[in-house]
Amino acid sequence: MRAGTEKRIKLAAAALAVCLCFCLACLGACEEPPVADLTDLAANSYEVEITDTEEYRLYMPKATGVTCGFIFYLGTAMNTDNYDVILAAISAAGVAVYVSSNPFPDLLYEELENAYSLLNAEKYFIGGHSQGGGAAVRRACENAQTTAGAILLSPLISNDFTLADKDLPTLYFEAENDYVLSSSMQATAKGRMNESCEFITLRGAGHMCYGASDLLDGGGTIRDKAEIQREVSAAILAFMQRVIDASASAGAPV
Repeated sequence: MRAGTEKRIKLAAAALAVCLCFCLACLGACEEPPVADLTDLAANSYEVEITDTEEYRLYMPKATGVTCGFIFYLGTAMNTDNYDVILAAISAAGVAVYVSSNPFPDLLYEELENAYSLLNAEKYFIGGHSQGGGAAVRRACENAQTTAGAILLSPLISNDFTLADKDLPTLYFEAENDYVLSSSMQATAKGRMNESCEFITLRGAGHMCYGASDLLDGGGTIRDKAEIQREVSAAILAFMQRVIDASASAGAPV
């Protein structure tokens, strides 16, 4: 074979390969994202897109028809990425997660919550850690019509709001070795819960077990954090699934 002919064949093959790669890329770009399926949250594994602004951090599953939102409030002075493991897992299950950047969500409570207009979901779970748990209780009380359930991580409730008289599904985590909340603080928070509230005690866990920060944990978290956070994520998704299924059975959208 002549050298010129061989060169032309190689060039043609290279061009064909480039063209094939381009076509495959176009097919991938044009591929429709999956529809969010809430029938089995634990089985879902959507890609998650994270957006940061000065006001919030948003975890959005790459799916269409996302109808369920989770509004989460930080523990005192925590960063919005502190709870990445838990919140990313929830978003990967098909739930849009909004985290307010307010470092004192209960003490400096914001009457207007931007998450509602941003997510435009049909129903919301409201949650928070420590002081953020107090803000979550208030938000759930003030927005009862759109709140599907409350999820509280070792909450500190210093406001006057209560869920005790509310028919609201609630999941409450407490850490076995909580060296931040006094026994009276914990008793006050528990006293704001309704009779149907589900309590989970995390063994070998301290007040800061839910996120990356160890600030003020005081050595309370003696078990592997990743293991604890997987346990919390699984429990939250199971709780959300029960609420979603119950709403579906009653003919209410979530």
